[in-house]
Amino acid sequence: MSLPEQKKSGLNPGPLYLLATAILWSTAGVLSKYIPWGALSVACARALIAVPIQLLSYKRPLKITKPILLTAVCCLGETSLFMLANKMTSAGSAIVLQNTSPLYIMLMSLIVLKQKPSKLDCCAGVMIFAGIALSMIDTLRGGELPGSNPMLGNLLALLSGVFYAGIFFSSRLPGADPLPSHILGNCMYVLLIPVLLRDPAVLHPGAYGVSLWKTLLAVLFMGACQQGLAGVLFSKGISRTPSLQASFITMIEPVLNPILALIFLGEAMGTLSIIGSVLVVVTVTVHNVLTEKQQEKQKSQEVS
Repeated sequence: MSLPEQKKSGLNPGPLYLLATAILWSTAGVLSKYIPWGALSVACARALIAVPIQLLSYKRPLKITKPILLTAVCCLGETSLFMLANKMTSAGSAIVLQNTSPLYIMLMSLIVLKQKPSKLDCCAGVMIFAGIALSMIDTLRGGELPGSNPMLGNLLALLSGVFYAGIFFSSRLPGADPLPSHILGNCMYVLLIPVLLRDPAVLHPGAYGVSLWKTLLAVLFMGACQQGLAGVLFSKGISRTPSLQASFITMIEPVLNPILALIFLGEAMGTLSIIGSVLVVVTVTVHNVLTEKQQEKQKSQEVS
């Protein structure tokens, strides 16, 4: 959309698309905990439901390039590991530890592209690492979810962040395309259909405290809206919104996710985990702001 067209319409829909995306994404924590199925079963069903919705919005023939395939594998790793982590630790810890991805992007840039991190990047990395440490210490002090495995959940959430960083990293490569990558990544979940069909909670609906119709309704919402529609909205919003504004809007997800878990499930995070989470969210936000300003300054200097 050109600038004149935006002025005529009076409203750029990009930020609204991203706002809706962030809200839909934030429901993953509470819904995946509510559904009695295993983590991989939920992830599989959600992905397969999302595929036709995303295909309908992508009206061009799908072309698979190496960057698209790499991004799809990262999408598969990120979503499956997050779902596993979310079942083991608190929803807040899982989503915030996943959003430590900027730390891994710096490392990937250093190792693959030989790009040395700036002082700003190093400072952000230290602060993010401190937030991780606080969350881990809280887990060691007794855990957040009795009967679960919060330490393993936190580690899986961190690993999910590595794949999340890989999505952003590979999406910058020539020949990359975000929506086809998400579609292909969701299609890869056909490999987990045997896991879904053998899940005891799937084979014995209603035996785990949640009725069949409520379970299916939650799964359908996750697939159609939280995954499928959100992917479409994100692809539309990110192409119409400045990167800084987009980063602000999407940071609603790690803030809203634990709030929903607290309201609907009564799930509270430990004090140190809350401090660590706030540290990570604030650091990522400030880093995005300062990085954007540096890039704008460089562009203005190049033009002049």
